[in-house]
Amino acid sequence: MRTSTVHLFVFDGMADWEAAYAIAAINNPQFQLVPGRFSVATVAASLDPVITMGGMRVQPDVELSEVSPVASSLLILPGGKRWESHDNDQALDKARNFVAVGVPVAAICAATLALAHAGRLGKYGA
Repeated sequence: MRTSTVHLFVFDGMADWEAAYAIAAINNPQFQLVPGRFSVATVAASLDPVITMGGMRVQPDVELSEVSPVASSLLILPGGKRWESHDNDQALDKARNFVAVGVPVAAICAATLALAHAGRLGKYGA
């Protein structure tokens, strides 16, 4: 069985609680039809540690530039103030690549608004 990776975009000031239930369920074999099929990898603009809004230090697994939609099952974009200042535009571009090849993007809170403002919601923004 091949494990499918779900990518969680992490950044300084991200609202860490917003993706908590999703990543807990994705990583818990009890909630998977085929246990072990999915795993979560954190992705960021660089491999430097990020500090979330809740003060958690997260060491990214992979750089955003190295993530390919064909090697991913899902991209999760949690909220945070950096969406308002356009500091996460690289992630918006990556989301567009995901949508273009039919890989889902799950945006939460401010990330949803950023995707809308960038014209990257579904096929209508592609």
